[in-house]
Amino acid sequence: MNFLSKFVRPFGTFLIIAISFFLIFLNAIVRDSGDAFSQLTAVTNFMENRFYDHRMINYLDPSYQDPNIILVKIDDYSLRNINSWPIPRQYHAQMIQKLQHFGAKVIALDILFPEKSPVCGEESPDTVLAEAMKEYKQSGGQLFLTYNLSEYQEDSMQEIPDQLWNFIVDTKISGGANFSIQHISQSNFPIDELVNTDSGLAFISMQEDLDGIFRYYRLLANIDELYFGSLGLHTFEAFTEKKIKVEILPDNSGRIEFGQKALEVNSRGETKIRFLGAERQYQDVSLYDLIQADPNDEKMKDLINGKIVYVGSTATGAHDLRPTPLSAKTPGVYVHMNITSMLLNEFFYQSSDESIQYSLIFLAIGIILMIATQFLGSAFLDLFIIAFLVGGSYAADYYYFLPEGYQLKLFYCYMCFGLIYIWNTLISFAKASKEKKQVKGTFSRYVSPAIVNEMLDHPEKLTVGGEKRDITCLFSDVRDFTSISEMLTPNELSKALNHYMGKMTDIVFETHGTLDKYIGDAIVAFWGAPLALPDHPQQALNGAIQMIEALPAINEDFKAQGLPEFKVGLGLNSGECSVGNMGSSRIFSYTALGDNMNLGARLEGLCKFYGAQIIISENTFKRVDLTGIKYRQLDKVTVKGKTRPVDIYEIIHKHHLIFKDDDAQELYNLGYQAFCEKDLSKASECFKQILIAFPEDKPSVRVMGIIEKYLKEGIPETDHDVTKMTEK
Repeated sequence: MNFLSKFVRPFGTFLIIAISFFLIFLNAIVRDSGDAFSQLTAVTNFMENRFYDHRMINYLDPSYQDPNIILVKIDDYSLRNINSWPIPRQYHAQMIQKLQHFGAKVIALDILFPEKSPVCGEESPDTVLAEAMKEYKQSGGQLFLTYNLSEYQEDSMQEIPDQLWNFIVDTKISGGANFSIQHISQSNFPIDELVNTDSGLAFISMQEDLDGIFRYYRLLANIDELYFGSLGLHTFEAFTEKKIKVEILPDNSGRIEFGQKALEVNSRGETKIRFLGAERQYQDVSLYDLIQADPNDEKMKDLINGKIVYVGSTATGAHDLRPTPLSAKTPGVYVHMNITSMLLNEFFYQSSDESIQYSLIFLAIGIILMIATQFLGSAFLDLFIIAFLVGGSYAADYYYFLPEGYQLKLFYCYMCFGLIYIWNTLISFAKASKEKKQVKGTFSRYVSPAIVNEMLDHPEKLTVGGEKRDITCLFSDVRDFTSISEMLTPNELSKALNHYMGKMTDIVFETHGTLDKYIGDAIVAFWGAPLALPDHPQQALNGAIQMIEALPAINEDFKAQGLPEFKVGLGLNSGECSVGNMGSSRIFSYTALGDNMNLGARLEGLCKFYGAQIIISENTFKRVDLTGIKYRQLDKVTVKGKTRPVDIYEIIHKHHLIFKDDDAQELYNLGYQAFCEKDLSKASECFKQILIAFPEDKPSVRVMGIIEKYLKEGIPETDHDVTKMTEK
C-alpha cells in the first residue's frame, strides 16, 4: 500500500509531466525534423494541430474582407459557358486585357502553362496570350506566371533558366547555413513564349502535414544555393514595391524583418499560414463574367482598380482543392491569397519560443495546482481544479493569446492534466481495491462472498435489522452424525467434516447462494439474498441436486481413508422471510428468519421419516422448471406447529434407487394418485409391484402400510392422505 503511495504514484506523475514537456518541444520543431522523426508523435501532433485549428477557425472574423485582393475564379459557371477544359488561352488573353482595362495593379496566375496549345493554321493561342501579357506589362502592371518545385533531380532542370535570375530573393546568410535544396520541375515550367514576355516567375509548391492538412506555406526555395520566392511572396513585393530580405540563421531557419515585426521561416523555407478566411473574406468575379463585362462597367472597375488579382480554379472537377484548417476542400488559390494578406497586414504568428514559453507556464501552473489539490484528498475539488484550469486557459487563449498570434499547446496541457488525474485516480482505486480485497479475503472465510460484496458496496447496511425478501432456503443434515463422531478421533472427525462442508459450501456459492451458518454437521443456506435472484428456487434446487450427486465421490474418499460414509438429507422451501443483520449492535450475523425458514428445517427433518434425500415443498415445486428432473409426490404433511397441510415432493437424483426404472416411477405416480382418490385396490396393486422390484423403497413401503391399515379399519372421511407430524 505504502509502495503505491510513496513510489508508484510520484513516478507515474513525473513521467507524465516529462512526456508532456517533451511533446510540447517536439511539436514546435517537428516540421523541421523530417518525417521519420515526426512519426514518433504523429498521433499527439495530429490532436494538438487539430485542436489549434478548431480554436483558430472559431476566432476568425466572418465580417472581415481584404480590401487589396480579389479573385478571378475559374468556376463551374465559367466552364459551362466556355465549354472547354483546359480554358483556351485566348480566353486568358481576353481576361488579361479586361484586367488591364479595369486597372489591376498585379495579376497572379495560379495556373500552369507547361505545354503548347494545339494550332491548325490560325494564329497560335499562345502567341495571343503572350501579346496580351506584354501589353499589360508595358502599361505598368505586374504579372506572375507559376512553376512547380521538386525535391528530386529526376525530371528537373539541370540549370536555372535565365528568366529566373531577375527574381532572386535578397538573402543574408549566417554561418554557412542553408535551407533544404529544391529543384525546378521541368514538366511544369511555363513555355518559352510566355516566359519571354518578361513576366514574373514564382513557384506554387506546398507540402501538407502528416495528417494531410496544409498548414505551412513555402515562401522561399533554395535552388542551387540561390533563393527564389513563391507566388504569395512575389505578389506582395510587386504590390508594395518593396523587396524583402531574408536572414538565414545558423540553425538553418530564417527570419524576415517587417519593421517592428518578424516572420519566422523554417529550414524548408516555410512559414505557418495565419489564415484570414476564404470565400467570405475575398471579393471575386467569375472568369466568364469578367470576359463578358462591359468596358464601361463602373462596378467592375471599382472592384479591380489598383488591386492584386489572383486567377485560379474553384471548379469542383479542376483538382485544385486542398484540405486546410478552413475546409476539407479549399481551392488552392486561397492559400496564396491568405499568404499575401498575411504579409500585407503583418498578420504573423508570434515567435515559437514565446509560444512555447507561455505553454510551459500554463502547464507548470496547472501541474502545481493539481498536485497541491490532490494532497487534500477531495475528488470533488480535483474535478473543480481541472475544470478551472481548462476553462481559464481556454478563455485566456481565446481573448488574448490567439488574437495576438501565440500558438499555445493547450492540447498537451489538457492531456497532461487529464493523465495526471486519471493516473492518481487509478492509483487511489488500486489502493482502495487492495484494501477492499484484504477485507473481502478476511470476511469471506466466515460469511458468503456475496454478503461481503454487499457490505463493501453498501456499508450503510452494516446495522442491525432486516428486510422482507423472497428467498429459497436449504437445510442439510448428516444422518446419525452422533454415532459417526463417536467412531472417530477429534482429528479424523474434523478432517472428514471439513472435507464434506468444503464441497457442499462450494456448491452453494457456485449456484449463487448465501451460506447462512454451520450448526454442527448441519448446513443452512439460502438463495435470493443479499443478491436478488429472479430464479432463486431453480438455483437452490440445482444446488441441492449437485450436493447429493457429489456425495458418492466424497464417501469414496472417506472409504479410502477408513472413514465411515455420510448420509445426508436436504429440505427446501421458498417464500418470504426476514433477511438481514441479526444480533446486537456489537456482534451480529447475516441470516434469515421466519415461518418459511422453519418449514425448510422441518422438511429436512422429514427426510429420515420418508427415507428421502431431497424433499421440497409445494412452494418451491410450483416455481421451478422440472424439465429433465425426475420427482414424485411423497405426501401431504402438516408439520408441528402448523394446521395447513403442505404437499411435499422427493427429487429423484441419479443415484436414487429407482432413478433408472421409469416403469417403477410411473407405477408410483399411478398408485399415489389412486390412493389420493381412495381407490385402495388399484393403489395396492401398484405399490405391490414396486415393492417386488424395490423392497427397500421406503416411500412405497410407507404408503402401502397406510393402504393396508385403511383396508382393515376403513378410510377416514377427511384428510386420509394427510400426515400430521407431532415431532420436529
